[in-house]
Amino acid sequence: MPLRWRVAILGSFTIAVLSVLASLSSFWIVSSVLRGDEQRALRRDVKKVVEVYAGNKETEEYLTGPTGRVAVQLYDSVGTLFVGSSPAFERSTAALPREIVLAAMIQAQDWQGKIEGTRVQVALAPFDMGVVAVISDMSYIGNVIRRIGLVLLFTALSLVVLSGVIGYWVAGLAIKPITSLARVAAKMGPMRLAPVGYEGPDDEVGELSQVLNALIARLKVSIDGQREFLAETSHELRTPLTSLKGFLVRALRHSNSEQENDLRDASRIADGMARLVEDLLELSRGELLQGNAPSFVQPLQDILQPVAAEFPGLRVTGNSEVGVVGDADRLRQLIRNLAANALRAVGDPTRVVLHLQTDEDKVILRVCDDGPGIPEEIQPYIFKKFYKGAGGGVGLGLAIAQQIAKQHGAEIKVKSRAGETIFSVFLTAVSRGS
Repeated sequence: MPLRWRVAILGSFTIAVLSVLASLSSFWIVSSVLRGDEQRALRRDVKKVVEVYAGNKETEEYLTGPTGRVAVQLYDSVGTLFVGSSPAFERSTAALPREIVLAAMIQAQDWQGKIEGTRVQVALAPFDMGVVAVISDMSYIGNVIRRIGLVLLFTALSLVVLSGVIGYWVAGLAIKPITSLARVAAKMGPMRLAPVGYEGPDDEVGELSQVLNALIARLKVSIDGQREFLAETSHELRTPLTSLKGFLVRALRHSNSEQENDLRDASRIADGMARLVEDLLELSRGELLQGNAPSFVQPLQDILQPVAAEFPGLRVTGNSEVGVVGDADRLRQLIRNLAANALRAVGDPTRVVLHLQTDEDKVILRVCDDGPGIPEEIQPYIFKKFYKGAGGGVGLGLAIAQQIAKQHGAEIKVKSRAGETIFSVFLTAVSRGS
């Protein structure tokens, strides 16, 4: 999941939790305040009723008009209901619990409960003849609280949705500098190593750009050192190889028929070494490998068998009259590099097989071995220049093979597990006539 989505979801979740907590707190506070106000109003009403029955106030002054859904009950000194403000509250089933009434004879009391299935709040106070009870139906408060709860719920949900949209937008602004750094870094390559420009505050992103620039500087020094080493090595090898090739040509002119084949093989290998030195020099400069003019190549006779002859013990399997168009020297170099890589893994040429196969319009050249295999996590990197696996080497053989394959419009695939590694080169098949 992208970082922007993770930041947005985390922010939305945080706001959602806070919204729920705020809504629950608001609901509890409003409910408590409503019930508390109602109870205080009942206490005032019961006090007024007591004053009326005590003769301190005129009845007309206090009992003019209703004061909400309130009822009054009078109880005698033994806690028996003897009169109510309406017939419904004079029934015995509407009487309050006797222990509450008797307790109110001593001190004013508050009570909440149900009368005939209706939830009520009651304030009780003593007077000369017994106890006065002022009763309020709580159903309307319950309705109000439910409506408030629905409003708070809708508000919380709206805040969650709105926070998601705003969070996604804010997250995009927050990670924009990181995204810019990533885009700049993605454009870099071995030939394009330059400091990352960052124009922003000296914050964590600024620190990241500084660390990245320091890493780029160290990487540039390392790559420059590798290029310099390859260039110097190539130049140093050119002179002796040129001399060796001259000696082999002169020896061929004076050789007999028995020596000629061996000298020609030695000359071909020397030519291959000279080509490799040139490849190293070109790679050190970051240039593409150069090749000869393409021609019709028979994979078995022109590629696999000559490479197998260079590594005594290698087996060649498969046969096909279909050919390919390309540079035979380069294609031999490709298979040679793959075979050398396999030999470093197994150490025994008899455990390496060069196989030829055709599949519809493709010629497939395979290099197979039964070595320890290539770990899956490093397989994406084995064709990169200077990447060295467990088998050693300088990390150029597979990189050169990949470049040769691309120049021929071919594709190299690797399939590896413990006990079996197969490199497959897919070339376009052609007939000699075409």
